[in-house]
Amino acid sequence: MTHTQAIKSPTTSDKPKAIGFVRNDVSGLDAPRHANDVQRHARTLGYQYVYTVRPPADVDPIGYALGIAAGLGVEVIVVFDLGHVDCLPALICDEGFDLETVCPQGTWARSAQTRPGIEMGAA
Repeated sequence: MTHTQAIKSPTTSDKPKAIGFVRNDVSGLDAPRHANDVQRHARTLGYQYVYTVRPPADVDPIGYALGIAAGLGVEVIVVFDLGHVDCLPALICDEGFDLETVCPQGTWARSAQTRPGIEMGAA
C-alpha cells in the first residue's frame, strides 16, 4: 500500500509545479506536520503544489519520489529537511529537479538541464 496524498488545484496555472516528499522513516511521528509544512512552504514560494509523496517502507524512497516527480513533470521537489534526501541534494538536482528545504530554508538548483520527456531551453 502506498502512502500518497493528491492535492487538487482549482485552476491550472503558469506557476512551476512542485511536489512534496515526506519520508516516514525520517519524520517519524512528525510526518503529518512535516507534510503540512512542506505544502505551505511550496505555496509560499509561489509553486503550484500538486502532490505529497509518502513512499512505502519497502521501496527506495528517493527513487520512488523521483519517478513520481518525472511522471508529473514537476520542476521542484520540496522536503522538510535534507535528511529526506539522505543529506545529498545532488540526488535530486542531478536528476534535473530543483530542491527546496523548509528547515533550514534553502534552495538547491538543478544541475542536469533536461529530464526524460521534458525539453528545456530556447527553441
